Order: sequence, then structure tokens, then C-alpha cells
Amino acid sequence: MSSIRILLTTLGLLLLPNGLNAQEFTLSLEISSSLGSVGGGIQNLTFGQQEGASDGFVDGEDVYSTAPTNSGAFHAWINIDGQNWQTCLRSPSSEDQICVLGLNFYQTNPIFLQWDSTSLPESGSYTLEDAFGGGILSVDLEQQDSLLIDNIALTSLVLRITPPIVEMFRRGDVNGDQSFNMSDVISSLGNLFLSQSGMPITCLDAADTNDDGSFNLSDPVFGLYYLFNGGPSPLAPFQECGEDPTEDPLDCTSSCP
Repeated sequence: MSSIRILLTTLGLLLLPNGLNAQEFTLSLEISSSLGSVGGGIQNLTFGQQEGASDGFVDGEDVYSTAPTNSGAFHAWINIDGQNWQTCLRSPSSEDQICVLGLNFYQTNPIFLQWDSTSLPESGSYTLEDAFGGGILSVDLEQQDSLLIDNIALTSLVLRITPPIVEMFRRGDVNGDQSFNMSDVISSLGNLFLSQSGMPITCLDAADTNDDGSFNLSDPVFGLYYLFNGGPSPLAPFQECGEDPTEDPLDCTSSCP
């Protein structure tokens, strides 16, 4: 145990956190009120992040919202930075996105919202709350797929989105130096047996060298066998930065370049 501590201190191996890559997502809301009546109807609103999209308006990609000619009719829109949108697609960003969902009620008729909760990536968060900080209304859009609003005072709802991330890593690269060698084995052992090693692992997927869905002693042993005894190599993504092809409960708070 002491020899491991000395070797860790000598090498000074620290994990180097890297920026996470934002993932694409699309949130589509179908909003309806008083169907079949003169002041009712359906509004379809979309907000999302897509590769190649611009943060400004792009014809054919984005759609501004146009208010109905009758100001008393039902209407819904997404307000972002003072502009009203029906469809707004932005370039991927890991920063939280805050939009205002504007609602214009038709008389006192309730408004019904629907969305596909199963289409939202699991690693992000998507909440809809009232403009008072969620004291009246707070909905996790991943946990339910519809909402009835019968309080006509709720004309502005806040849509808060923490964009999902793409976990990119090199299997076995525990210390984040873009390679797999003895220093990664030492980092794994330090985290497993030295609680104060000063080297927290920011990507447990990378530390899962044998890809069994967990991080334990078998991972540095697997690495040693590969490095010094001709054992099998770690599974993809190995040596190249990539996504995990297998599902497991391990995650990353850093991403490889």
C-alpha cells in the first residue's frame, strides 16, 4: 500500500478535466385550447440544438411566431432574448438554456400541453415552471408527457433546459493524458485503495478497462495483463476518443478531446 502511495506522489498524476460535448436534442410541444371554437386551436412549438444550426434566425430552419389577428384568441409562443419563436434551433451548447413559454388564453378556457417525454436524452434536464420560481407549477418533462393549465394567470411559463452531453472517452485512459499505460493502472489503484490520493476519476467509463459495467480491482488487473502479459486489449473506444457502445451506469464529468 505504501509503495503505491509513494509512486502516486512521485508521478503526480492528476486528472485533467476537459469540456463536455453538448448533444443534440429536440423538444416539441403541442399546445391546444378550445378545439372547434372560434378562438381556439393548436400551436406546435419546437426548441432544440442541432449540429450546424445557427444561434440566429435561419429561413427554412427557424420560424418566428406570428400573433393571431384577434388579440383575444388562443396563442402560444417561445420567447428567447425578446424574440418570439414557433421553431428555434440553435447550435449545440453545454450552457443552460432558459426560455419563456408565452400563453394567451381564449376567455377562461384551459390550455393543454403535450410532448414526447421518451424522445428527450436522459443526460439532460427539462423543467417547466411558473414565473415565480416554481411555487405554483413545476414539471419535469421527462417524468410526464402532458399538462393541463386552467389558471389563466399563468401567462408566462419558464422552460429551463440543461442540455444533454455526449460522453466521449478513451477506455483505459484514467488520468486523461490521451494514452493508456502504467500510469493509468496506478491511478486506478490509487482511487480504489487510497481515499486521499488527490486524484478523483472524472470518467468512470474510461476506468472500466474490461467493460463489465463497473469499476473495481478487476480493471487495473485487466490493464496489467494487457500491458505486460499479452492479454486482450480494452474494448472500444480504445486509443481513439469515442462513445461507449455498451450501456452501463457509469458516467463521465469530463470528455476527451
